[in-house]
Amino acid sequence: MEPTEIAASAEEYAFLWNGTEEGWAIIETQIGPAVYNTRTSHALLIEDNDVHTHVIQLMREHGCPSLDSIP
Repeated sequence: MEPTEIAASAEEYAFLWNGTEEGWAIIETQIGPAVYNTRTSHALLIEDNDVHTHVIQLMREHGCPSLDSIP
């Protein structure tokens, strides 16, 4: 996937950081960061590794919380 395609695909997940849906956080796991909603107790699977990496980066840039474990 080209960088522009990755960025465009990542924007589909803007609800994670733009306030549309509350509770989204990054959970630091042994195999890497995971996207998790602390209000609903659901994880979000992003199948494309490049898009997942970019989404995590965007979540960090927008100040989403990063947790060491599932609350």
